[in-house]
Amino acid sequence: MPPSGRPRRLFIIVNPYGGKRSGRNIFQNEVLPLIEAAGILYTMQETKHRLHAQEIAHSLDLRKYDGIVCVSGDGVMVEVVNGFLQREDWETAIKVPLGIIPAGTGNGMAQSLLHAAGEPFSISNALFAIIRGHKRPLDVTSVVQGKTRFFSVLMLTWGLVADVDIESEKYRWMGSARLEFYFLLRVMNLRRYNGRVIFVPAPGYEEVGEPVEQTTSCKQNGISTGSQEDKADDRNGETSGYPGPSIEEADLEWRSLSGPFVSVWLGNVPFASEDAMAAPKAEFADGYLDCAIIRDCPRWDVLGLMFQMKDGAYVNSPYVEYFKVKAIRIEPGMRVGSSNKGGIIDSDGEVIARGDGSRAGGEAEHLMAYGPPIQLTVDQGLATIFSPKSR
Repeated sequence: MPPSGRPRRLFIIVNPYGGKRSGRNIFQNEVLPLIEAAGILYTMQETKHRLHAQEIAHSLDLRKYDGIVCVSGDGVMVEVVNGFLQREDWETAIKVPLGIIPAGTGNGMAQSLLHAAGEPFSISNALFAIIRGHKRPLDVTSVVQGKTRFFSVLMLTWGLVADVDIESEKYRWMGSARLEFYFLLRVMNLRRYNGRVIFVPAPGYEEVGEPVEQTTSCKQNGISTGSQEDKADDRNGETSGYPGPSIEEADLEWRSLSGPFVSVWLGNVPFASEDAMAAPKAEFADGYLDCAIIRDCPRWDVLGLMFQMKDGAYVNSPYVEYFKVKAIRIEPGMRVGSSNKGGIIDSDGEVIARGDGSRAGGEAEHLMAYGPPIQLTVDQGLATIFSPKSR
């Protein structure tokens, strides 16, 4: 990359299936003219199937490029991060700058970056940020269940938000409006979920929840700790790829909150979508996840929270617990009133576990099982992302 930081060569991944299936048109009509006018050389490849971007990032000769740009929703960027961190040279790969051109349903990452810089949400503003070459570090979250691990950069949800995100897929033709429409449908028949979250609070949030008994070790609680070497040994004999951050057990004070919950939302950036500020205090590289939990409450109060989500004011509700964590463990339970129906756990737009009884191909089609604990741990500023320069 030249001294100015402006990229000369970009690898552009286009998802033609995301959102309103407009990725190809956005690339041809809005991205390409500006890329060529800026004198940037590029290679473009369209994704053909789920996890294709991850495969590309895993095998790409990164020495040829100054950055990877995703013309897509947030999911393709997440795939690229996972592809980087599965490489033998992951320490070098994960520092390759990532760019996002919004062409999906939610577009939370693009909106978060533009909002932080005081710029209006638009494809051209997102593209100018990449052309100018300004960058910022980005936290990466390791999501672990047993020996299964993947990496997240945007959010993980369980309960109402996950139900809306995934079950509204049938209304994809509506674009981002499908989320608001299905939210209303879901609130009318509100689900509440039993379960528990255990977490290490960030400074200033030590009074949230109840303390976990000090006589109970982290290991007994199912909380992963230990060295990087120990974790590398757990990867089915694999020696390549990033093993995830380690948590030293000493001096950690774990706390817990018990359900029932309407929704559990864990975010790395402020916006979940263009018009939903789910985590108003979230920062890109503070080393913490922002946790917003909607406790059991009347459906009409939940509806009111939706109208306060545009600017993040909903977190001030007495029904919402909002706090920051360094690590958190989710123990998902069944729906209130049901002994065999759980919920959906969704990370960055993809189902990772499902217990609602509607899966098509059995539990094996998802990365993780619904029920056993899932732990998230943050690695501060591990990745790099093209960003508008803050004013």
